[in-house]
Amino acid sequence: MPDIWAEHPEIVRDLLREAGFTCGTQPRFLPGRDPEWTCTFDGNNIAGDIYIHHLDAVPGDGAPAVWLLVILGLLLVVVLCQAWAIIRYHYRDPVKRGGGTL
Repeated sequence: MPDIWAEHPEIVRDLLREAGFTCGTQPRFLPGRDPEWTCTFDGNNIAGDIYIHHLDAVPGDGAPAVWLLVILGLLLVVVLCQAWAIIRYHYRDPVKRGGGTL
């Protein structure tokens, strides 16, 4: 069920109410969410909850540090794979490498 992040969540909630959503209900899918900021919809083919949050509470404030760690981890994997390939190629049989004779 989607989460909506907005600078003015009260406006979003009012717009959802005008569109026919029921707001201020208990969450059906993710218990523990604030009922005041939960809107539900029940259609013929789809039903669900929408959770509204203030933009100040965005879970990603530490995202640059996480992305840096991910990139460094991937770079380390690439370097280790290249080193493994170089070492493996270096210690292969010279005849198979084409560089020596028996």
